Amino acid sequence: MHQEVEIQAKIKNLKEVEKKLNKVGKFIKTRKQIDKYFITLQNDFFAKEPPIEYLRVRYEEGKSHLNYSFLHFRKDGWLDVTDEYETLVEKPEIAEQIFRKIGLINIVTVQKIRKYFDCGKFEVTLDQVKGLGNFMEVEAKKVEGGVIKTRNACMDFLNSLNIKYNIEKDAGYPRMLYKKLKNKK
Repeated sequence: MHQEVEIQAKIKNLKEVEKKLNKVGKFIKTRKQIDKYFITLQNDFFAKEPPIEYLRVRYEEGKSHLNYSFLHFRKDGWLDVTDEYETLVEKPEIAEQIFRKIGLINIVTVQKIRKYFDCGKFEVTLDQVKGLGNFMEVEAKKVEGGVIKTRNACMDFLNSLNIKYNIEKDAGYPRMLYKKLKNKK
């Protein structure tokens, strides 16, 4: 298991943010990712608000994987930390077929173009998410001094960039897309 502490922010000007990241960090790579989120009829992760767990198959060239995430929220409703269980999958389409055979349902699919940056203690990604817009995630490479201190360090890094952003309580691409799809019905 890996504990993930990150800040996700909706950004206005992707090009401006990318320029600033190139000044404080190093561009690593660009990847196209397709994330398919699954539920069972007996356990609809999205029925709970906010969802506290996800089961995902990620399609990514050369590095597809299976992921189960358990989210820990603070009393005020903000995401604190995520426990991630993840393994590489050689053939994600087979994992998806197995899921369907045992009754799992693909409830939402997130498609994004993700640019990775190494910014010292942080891995920063710029995400163009189909149907949602542009986002930046600031993830601590290591939890240092506890979750709160690490989250504050992520926030300090984000603020040091001096960019326009918005952080919403309803963060998480699958959650945002699911709500958007549900509201269209």
